Amino acid sequence: MRIRTLAPLALAVTFACGEPATEDAAMTEDMADAEAMPDATAAMTEITDYWQTHFNMGHGSMVAGRFAEDGLLWGSSGAMLYGRDAVGAGLQARIDAEGSQIAIHPGETMGFGDQMVTRGHYVLTGTVDGAAVRNSGYYMALAGNMDGEWSLKGMVSNLDTPDQAMSAGEMMEMPEGMGGDLIQASGDYFATHYNMGHASMVANTFTEDAVAMMPGERAREGRAAVEEGLQAMFDAGVTFSGVSGWSAHELDEGHVVGIGTYGTEGADGAAGGHFAALYMRGEDGDLMVHWLLMGAHSAGM
Repeated sequence: MRIRTLAPLALAVTFACGEPATEDAAMTEDMADAEAMPDATAAMTEITDYWQTHFNMGHGSMVAGRFAEDGLLWGSSGAMLYGRDAVGAGLQARIDAEGSQIAIHPGETMGFGDQMVTRGHYVLTGTVDGAAVRNSGYYMALAGNMDGEWSLKGMVSNLDTPDQAMSAGEMMEMPEGMGGDLIQASGDYFATHYNMGHASMVANTFTEDAVAMMPGERAREGRAAVEEGLQAMFDAGVTFSGVSGWSAHELDEGHVVGIGTYGTEGADGAAGGHFAALYMRGEDGDLMVHWLLMGAHSAGM
């Protein structure tokens, strides 16, 4: 199956709440407490090394064992797996069907006491319908320290080049989300001002050094790149029909993590996908996007 992404012009989208914030300098001190921590970085590296080793050995259930009992895996195709058993079954099915092998390249990790958030890049190789395929993309993950052992609470991924061949997998019924209202104003602000052509206003709700990992392209860094992408996407006739926060919670007083879904309208018709984001609070309390990952769902999902 071919994964239908937004056009390559789907460059950078934000979900930040309230009026555009400009307090980047004021956030510097707050950010210092949540910089990449050696302990958190080492813990997340151990998890990803374990994932890569056992996935490549065909041990889907062992990989799933590093998830919390109610952990969530939201794959690049849009299929959501909820719960450790479902994650294990889904991973094993992919391994068995495609002979998949994975290479994981961890990026930055930020620690928040007994929780940590990370981002990175992966390359997945295998065979689909007898042909060798190579898929790649970005991921964001949230992990928690549970009785001295770090477990994945959630992992969300996308594809970074258009029209990659990948099985969609089985879509489970989404469980009831929690705390989505915490980031809902972010989506409402985005949809309103993006659809009015206010690219600069939307871009100003990103931190100066934000990282946007959008479907069908390499990651973009910095507010200027975000604004450029937003304007190009708007000029291409893409609008957003809605953004829905599904689940979110506070990591500490200055940081929020959340996931949700979105819909678009464009020349190719209606489309949609999922997102994960790490937000930072500005001096006035408004949320600013620091990391954003968006995945485009395959046709029919």
